[in-house]
Amino acid sequence: MNPDSDDGDMAELDVKVPKRLVEDIDKLAAKRGYTSRSEFVREVLRDTTGGILTPGAQEAVAEGYADVAAGRTMSMDEAREWLGVETN
Repeated sequence: MNPDSDDGDMAELDVKVPKRLVEDIDKLAAKRGYTSRSEFVREVLRDTTGGILTPGAQEAVAEGYADVAAGRTMSMDEAREWLGVETN
């Protein structure tokens, strides 16, 4: 599936940004292998307008909160001892 054809219908978006930001976008896009500035910006927009966490990560965070609520936690000192980690 081509990520640029989300619904098969594209719209043009005219956005003005500082020149420094455009330079940063171009450098980062090239570093990450994007073939165009537009491709990079679309991906960033998809990432930021979608859920921040994947469903699996959301589930893990919820489990963590449930552990805290149920008292299934330990102090930093207990964790260090349990893991065999010494403090400096």
